[in-house]
Amino acid sequence: MVVTLLVGLSSAICVAQDDDGPVGFTWVTYFVCDVATQGAMDAAVETNEKAVLDKWVEDGKLTTWGYLSHYMGGKWRRAHYYVSPTMADALTNQSEIYREIYADNPDGLRARSEACAGHDDYIWALEQGTGPVADRGEVSLSVYYICEIRREDRADEIVAQAHAPKLNQMAKDGVIASWGWSSHRIGGEYRRLQTITGADYASVVAARGELMQHVNENHSDLGDEFVDICGSHTDYIWNIVHEAS
Repeated sequence: MVVTLLVGLSSAICVAQDDDGPVGFTWVTYFVCDVATQGAMDAAVETNEKAVLDKWVEDGKLTTWGYLSHYMGGKWRRAHYYVSPTMADALTNQSEIYREIYADNPDGLRARSEACAGHDDYIWALEQGTGPVADRGEVSLSVYYICEIRREDRADEIVAQAHAPKLNQMAKDGVIASWGWSSHRIGGEYRRLQTITGADYASVVAARGELMQHVNENHSDLGDEFVDICGSHTDYIWNIVHEAS
């Protein structure tokens, strides 16, 4: 996200892929941290950033924001994200937020930087799902896909046809809290991001398995085509530490 990039129940508005384009743009900073010092990043977010970011959401300058901690997956230990309504906003909001929080607090910024010295930045466009302001669960299963760029739009179509109806039904039934499908705009090698959030680790893993079983039993040709396009992926499970919308 990783997420993510990241997004409940009967109140959720299902986002369909259509000509209107993405419903939000998510800047995510994925942090590579020393396990011994990553707690300092948690403290910085809690002490210095949370109140400011909540106010940005309250004022309508951000759609939502969140902070995630690693439970299992790859090298990323923390993820910090902001959802903005436009790509232009996504490109400028982070620097403005950091300026507001840390312009008069260089020691706080230094401590934050030392806690997690490495990071990867992505901007994701939310294409499908329960929406950026849906209530989310306590944890997120995030699947980061490497896809063939020339055919990744076809992968989006397959998700809309084979994945979305099942995920929407699981959200309606309370099996999951939310789901999302996001496309790469800026960042590294991952081209698509699928998120499923829920009450606990076991429930999101079980939901992912139920989705794959549904696709295999009902849309096997589409499932094979999807794997041919997006044949490699990395899984993360994140704890959703902070979130506001």
